Parts: sequence; structure tokens; C-alpha cells
Amino acid sequence: MGLLSSIVSFSVGYALAAKTGAAPIRRVRSGSARWGGRSVSSGALPRDVQVRDVMTAAPETVTLDATLTAAARLMAENDIGDVIVIEPGTERVAGIVTDRNITTRAVAEGRNPDTTTVEEIFSRDLVAAAPADSVRRVIDLMEDLKVRRLPVVEADRAVGIVSLGDLAVETNVGSALAEISAAAPDR
Repeated sequence: MGLLSSIVSFSVGYALAAKTGAAPIRRVRSGSARWGGRSVSSGALPRDVQVRDVMTAAPETVTLDATLTAAARLMAENDIGDVIVIEPGTERVAGIVTDRNITTRAVAEGRNPDTTTVEEIFSRDLVAAAPADSVRRVIDLMEDLKVRRLPVVEADRAVGIVSLGDLAVETNVGSALAEISAAAPDR
């Protein structure tokens, strides 16, 4: 099984509710994790690799009341395709906004990015990983959910983000996705 078909599902994660004031995180349990990927360099993913070992720490965040222009500018300045959405004042994770959200839910509908807020278009029902979660389980989760990135959350706060590229660099050294993900930004 190839990396793209392997990267994506995880049997233990966090479901996040996006309503302000709601308890944002609940533990989700499902069936056993699947792993079909192999590392080109080592032949197998070490058992002890955790999300904290591959995630990007201190992810960029925006509050629910931020404008889409502010969120897009943050993405452009940091060469990223998403930012984690937090509740103002509490910094509790509420969801995620992606460049695709902005394009399809706002720009394509003719909304003004200077006046439309992140709260109006962000993805509310998302799943997140914990820093101590197994990379194998995160790969399975991302595959099941058909997502490219997962916030890493601890005590309701965003501590990192893990992407398909992060996982490819760790698990499939030498693969096209790993090489593209490890390359410097093309500006």
C-alpha cells in the first residue's frame, strides 16, 4: 500500500466542537489502527514514533472574529495552507480554516474578505491528535477522514499541527511526497 493510501486514519483522536463555550474536545474511540506503509530507509516505522516527533510545533492561529483577509495574509506570510481557529480570550481550539475554505466558502460566493469573519466559514467538526499519539494511528485516522492535516491539541490548546508532508518525511524517506515536503518554499 502506498503512502497516499496509507496516510490518513487514527483510532484514537479528539473530536472538536466549534460552538463558543461548548466543551471543545471529546475523546473518540474506534476500531484498531491499520498500517500498510513502509519506510524506504528502514523498512518499518519504529513503534515509539509519536506525533510530537513529527509535528510542526507552535502552529499559527486566528480568532473566530478575525477577517478572512487577516487569515489569508497569515497563510501567505508563513507559506502555509491553514490556520487553527481559537476562541477569543480562552485560546481553546474551535476548528480550522484553510485556503480552500476561503476560496470555496467565501470568494466563490462573492463575500468580501475584508468584512467576512473566520467564524462564518471555518471547518468546525474536526478531529485532532494528541502529542503522545502514535504516528501509525494518525496515519490511519487521516486516511479514514480523507484529510491532509490534523491539529495537535493538549488541554484544549493547539500545540502543533501534523500534515501528510510531515508524515511522508518521517515514514517514506525518498518518496516524491517526502522530497516535495522537505523542499524549501517555491516563491
